[in-house]
Order: sequence, then C-alpha cells, then structure tokens
Amino acid sequence: MSELTAVCTPNSYPHEDGRVEHGYQLNVLDQDLVVVATVDLPDWESFQQEEAGQRLADAGFALQAGSDSADAEGWSPAGLGYMAPVVRAKAAERLTSSN
Repeated sequence: MSELTAVCTPNSYPHEDGRVEHGYQLNVLDQDLVVVATVDLPDWESFQQEEAGQRLADAGFALQAGSDSADAEGWSPAGLGYMAPVVRAKAAERLTSSN
C-alpha cells in the first residue's frame, strides 16, 4: 500500500488572530509528493479538524489508524497548515475488518 499524506493549508497568510481570508485547500499527496486529490474549502477562516476528516472521507480517504501524531484526530501542525497520514477508504475498511 502506498504512503499517503493529507495536507491542509490556508490559501492566504493568516492575520494576527489566525483567521484567513481565502479559505483552505486540502491535498492528498502520494509518497512522491504528487497530488492525488484536492478539496477546496473556501469558506474556512480557520482549520477545522473534525470537518477536515469528514471532507477526506467524502473524497474517499480516511485518517490512518494508529498514527503517532500529536492529537487524537491524526492531524499535526505543519508550518502554516496541518498534515495527517491517510489511507484510501477501501484500505481502511479492510484493516478494520481484519482485526
């Protein structure tokens, strides 16, 4: 199974209060850093962790179970954005059903 990473970054530099004007973009990258999926989030003024997970699911991906990221949802701060290891949703279903 290939390594996939979701990266959620703002489309503009944040103001001092952390708010952004042009929303966010969620990209899923493969191990060669090729974008395999993109989800535009133009209405976001700040990163929304739970919603990001749902938008990944809508695009056919799931946060990778058992990741060692800093928080329970799998997202870790990365520069101005956030990143998380992900798998294709079908792969996540196979892993869950085999346990």
